[in-house]
Amino acid sequence: MKFETTFIETKDLKLDLENPRLYHQRAAGTAPENEQDLEKMISEDNQFNSLKKAIIKSGVMEPIWVQKVDDGKYLVIEGNRRTTCLRRILHEERTPPQGVSYESVKANIIDPSVTELEIKLQKARLQSGKKAWGAANDAAVIHEFHYDLMMDIEDIATEMQISKVKVKKYLKSYKMWLRYVKEIGDTSISRFAMFNEMPQPVMKWIEAGPRNLEDYHDWIKPTDGQARIRSAATRGGLRDFSKVVVDSEAINLLREDPTANVEDAFEVVKSNDILKDMSFLKRVLPMAKQLDDMDDSQRARLANEPRISVHLRSLRDACEVLLDDLHAIKNYQDNE
Repeated sequence: MKFETTFIETKDLKLDLENPRLYHQRAAGTAPENEQDLEKMISEDNQFNSLKKAIIKSGVMEPIWVQKVDDGKYLVIEGNRRTTCLRRILHEERTPPQGVSYESVKANIIDPSVTELEIKLQKARLQSGKKAWGAANDAAVIHEFHYDLMMDIEDIATEMQISKVKVKKYLKSYKMWLRYVKEIGDTSISRFAMFNEMPQPVMKWIEAGPRNLEDYHDWIKPTDGQARIRSAATRGGLRDFSKVVVDSEAINLLREDPTANVEDAFEVVKSNDILKDMSFLKRVLPMAKQLDDMDDSQRARLANEPRISVHLRSLRDACEVLLDDLHAIKNYQDNE
């Protein structure tokens, strides 16, 4: 991309309302409508004060990216947060350390010949990998490239340096998140993970009928600060829910009891499936087969490992005790 590097006065900078970090907010209808709102939003971010302190001490170290606009000002293509810091510092009338300037900043000015598409691609490249930039922002960028700028999936994959499979996944996940936002009104981008990290059993369950999707929306929506499906990865989250969807009794518990959560439903699953409640039993038959299939050389090696013999005797004793207990319990049940 063609550009020229020079110094620009801070007062001549305009914040970019089309910044990639705002894509998902624009899609949800919650994006700032003017520079004042955007500056306020940036300054309320948790990381703003630490960035501001660093700029007070050392100034802006890396060039921001800008594009000259019709009124002679410069639109900040990348560097909204640093520009907001400089504005706040100037408003506070701070005296800069020697060699530091708050009134001007080093900037890469994009050449007028660069197309709008190239500029949007550059915005995405500059943001990717930076702090506070994640899958949701990548998905929002990809969604805009595909549906607004009519880019092919293959071209997006090339420009973003990701696979076509991942592009398709992002498009599907973001479309599902947008539907959730529209129907529920919850605009938190943190909920994007509930679609992008959705296990396949959950996806199949949702696609099986409209009621399932409606229930899923309701169960991931925070109520009194807590969602019934808690998160994508933690206990009581999507992983446990992927085991719940195969048990109609567990699903009915969630539908009929508004206080029940995934952990409660998973207890129903475990009570209905002994292998889920005692998952270690899944290893018994494979282990028995592996022990039975050992060849002579393996058995000869074990003959010289007394510690393993102790372990095997312990296993044998445990199995014998368990089998005796099960036999006694079964006889008692039969005679009741």
